Amino acid sequence: MKRNRVSRVAVAIGFLLLLVATAAGSVGAFPSQTNECGTTGCHDTLGTLTIASNSTSMSATTGEPFALLLDAGNGADWIAIRNGWADNSQFLISVEEVEDGSANDTNTASGAISVEVTFTPLSSGDLTIRIWTAAGGDLASSLDITVTVTGESITTTTPPPNNEADLLWTWRIMMIILPVSVGVVLLILGFTVFKRRS
Repeated sequence: MKRNRVSRVAVAIGFLLLLVATAAGSVGAFPSQTNECGTTGCHDTLGTLTIASNSTSMSATTGEPFALLLDAGNGADWIAIRNGWADNSQFLISVEEVEDGSANDTNTASGAISVEVTFTPLSSGDLTIRIWTAAGGDLASSLDITVTVTGESITTTTPPPNNEADLLWTWRIMMIILPVSVGVVLLILGFTVFKRRS
């Protein structure tokens, strides 16, 4: 009879470990940090992922949008173009980050992302757009695109912060906490039943 109880406890522990492993596997790269990718502790393992664009050097005029086709691969989970990286804040950017398999990703293959991003220059000069791709395990790669912009600078108001990233982060945390909590409750109930019967 005691062997049966020990088996139940072992099954409960195994189930808990399976839930934790599954939840941990659902957490991928998340590029919504304030530091640029490639810095210490933030997607700083370079050279594995690939990223390319239909153009790496171009001319533009302030206020006139242009589009770039971006392709990331070899296991890419994200493409990100964030303010504060290189001269990205000098452009209005239609899509700041794209996750593999999301609505903006036109490449259906897993680990590969294709997206068209529209940039509108806000100031003139020789500017650099910096684009990163990232994946779990701190993998990253970057691409710089030089843009020579002519025309008068444009003054804009700062848009409100993007809460989508915060909601996605909350969802991912819940995907870890919920299974672990359920597993812990099941484990406690199993031990309680085991102690009462012994």
